[in-house]
Amino acid sequence: MAQTPPYMGQPRNQVDKSIKIQYPSQLTDREKYEQLNTLNKQGRPYTKYYIEVNQYTTNINLSSNCSAITFINYGSNTVDINGVDLTQGQQLTIEGNVNEIDQTTYQVQFTGASAVNNSITVIKKLYV
Repeated sequence: MAQTPPYMGQPRNQVDKSIKIQYPSQLTDREKYEQLNTLNKQGRPYTKYYIEVNQYTTNINLSSNCSAITFINYGSNTVDINGVDLTQGQQLTIEGNVNEIDQTTYQVQFTGASAVNNSITVIKKLYV
C-alpha cells in the first residue's frame, strides 16, 4: 500500500513545515564568467592586469613599475626619453615577459622653443 504524503488530508496549519526543497545554487553571470575564465588551456590561472593611459606636457621623471610601457609623441616638439629621441608621431614600446616588472625611472624631456607643442601619451600595463 502506498503511503500518502504527510500533508494529504491534513488542515493547512498542521502541515509539517520542516521539509525543505534543496535547489541547486544559481551562479551570477560574473561568477560563471570567473569560473570559466580563471584557468588558461594549460590549467594555470590567468595573470590579471589593467591598462593606465596618461598624457604629459611638461618634463617629468616617470617611474614605470609596470610590465610594458609605450611612449607616443603626439606633439610637434621632439621628446627625449632616456636618450632616445621621438619626433612627432613616433612611439617607443618597452615590453617585459609575463609577470616581469620594469622598475626604470624614465626621464621625459621635451626639446623645442614652444612648450605649447609638447604632448606625450604614456600607456602602461600594470598587474593587479
